[in-house]
Amino acid sequence: MLTFCMSKFPVYHSSVMHVKHLRRNLSLLLVIAAAMLAAGIAVGVQNESSQTPQIDFFDVDTHNFIAETHGIKRMEVWMVPEKSKGEQDWKTLGLMQRNSHWFSWSAWELPIPKEPVVAYQIMVRGYDASNVEMDRVTLPWIGEKMLKKEVWGIEN
Repeated sequence: MLTFCMSKFPVYHSSVMHVKHLRRNLSLLLVIAAAMLAAGIAVGVQNESSQTPQIDFFDVDTHNFIAETHGIKRMEVWMVPEKSKGEQDWKTLGLMQRNSHWFSWSAWELPIPKEPVVAYQIMVRGYDASNVEMDRVTLPWIGEKMLKKEVWGIEN
């Protein structure tokens, strides 16, 4: 019976009505998208402040020492000589440059010296905004021969 009544009085849609509904739906979607973006940024900022600064990895590519961090503001690459008795014997290879960052995440690089260094170990040290050392990570290779082979590609 209801179907019969509906067919007797056909419903006509005006194009003006479609545009109004479309605008309302698009406006609602834009408001939802803006709220989601704001919430994502707020969570990112909150995570930036609550996460302990750390070095995620330290490695080499063809020409650079590379690293990724969270919350680290300064990175230094150090070499540890073979017969080192303590930190007073370590030598710095340089300050890494940040080449990319997003909130608290950063990517760093430092060119590998052209001439191999005589070292037992190579490490990176990460510092926070107060210049306090927060983390240190060594390359996975230990010993002068291994470092020359893996970092500089020199076989002994």
